[in-house]
Amino acid sequence: MRLTPDSDDYIQLYSSFPAHEGSLLDLRDIEQGLENMQRLPGVQADMEIVPGEQPGESDILITRKQDKYWRLGFSLDDSGTRSTGRYLGGITFSLDNPFSLSDLLYVSATRNFPHYGGKGSKNYTAHYSVPFGYWQFSVTASDYDYHQTVAGAVEDYQYSGESQNLGMQLSRVLHRNGTQKTVLTYDVQARRSRNYINDTEIQVQRRQTAAWRLGLQHRHYISQATLDAGVSWQRGTRWFGAQPAPEEIFGEATALSKLLQMNASFNLPFTLAGQPFSYSFRYQRQLSNTPLTPQEQFAIGNRWTVRGFDGERTLNASNGWYIRNDLAWRTPLPEQELYLGMDYGEVG
Repeated sequence: MRLTPDSDDYIQLYSSFPAHEGSLLDLRDIEQGLENMQRLPGVQADMEIVPGEQPGESDILITRKQDKYWRLGFSLDDSGTRSTGRYLGGITFSLDNPFSLSDLLYVSATRNFPHYGGKGSKNYTAHYSVPFGYWQFSVTASDYDYHQTVAGAVEDYQYSGESQNLGMQLSRVLHRNGTQKTVLTYDVQARRSRNYINDTEIQVQRRQTAAWRLGLQHRHYISQATLDAGVSWQRGTRWFGAQPAPEEIFGEATALSKLLQMNASFNLPFTLAGQPFSYSFRYQRQLSNTPLTPQEQFAIGNRWTVRGFDGERTLNASNGWYIRNDLAWRTPLPEQELYLGMDYGEVG
């Protein structure tokens, strides 16, 4: 296996492709390697099988092109809250293939915009992921803090908080063919949060939790449509210094969560009257036989679940589900799309 002379050669083929010199030729190994390389925006890869130097042998020629090795993106939206700032501005800097491993590294920062003295929020995130044949490893860390002013009978108070999250995932492609792929995932998560009134910590709101999750995700291409389905099991632990939740004192909830989560999605692009349309469906469900803390509860009533609400107040419970439907029309204007959505969800 080798690169063609006109390819960009800043790439390690050994880590991207499961197939190596001397192995039996398996088309699925080649497909996986091409997918690993093309997971990065701006990378185009193709392959050609040619006769080898010895009878019965074949060589694989890889053609790879990468337009850019970095990206810079900006964002501005109204996904914040009135108490900490409705409008959020963000910046994301990404490095594509920084260590020639088809890896991805990005850092992002988000804060309320414009900045107000009495309220605000900031969030910083860093992510790194790298494939190795049928395996992939990723790690994501984030830091979030906010503050807001609360009116009191005599004077105003500043209510503030901070939280840190660290997550790691190891995944393995179990099966793939021309139309299907099944992936096994294992996650480990650690979270820490603190809240304050006028810089004095509220001890009963202190949280430090950890959990692991085992999941199975399947994708099936059906003609032009794409069907995804997955299931996962999450278990809270006392790893990494995790502490019991304050609710555990009275038996109201536990940080040792037991969660069964299921998801399914369907996407179908089609043409109507010469115009490009698409229909998408998404289903999400959470089941638990233990009372959960607010951080682990299932929530609906925002732009990411059941739309039509401002997200200031959500419905939360240990169990819940929702469905989302979208019918979209890609307009003649560049990067413009009109859509009609209909959602429904329940918690309990």
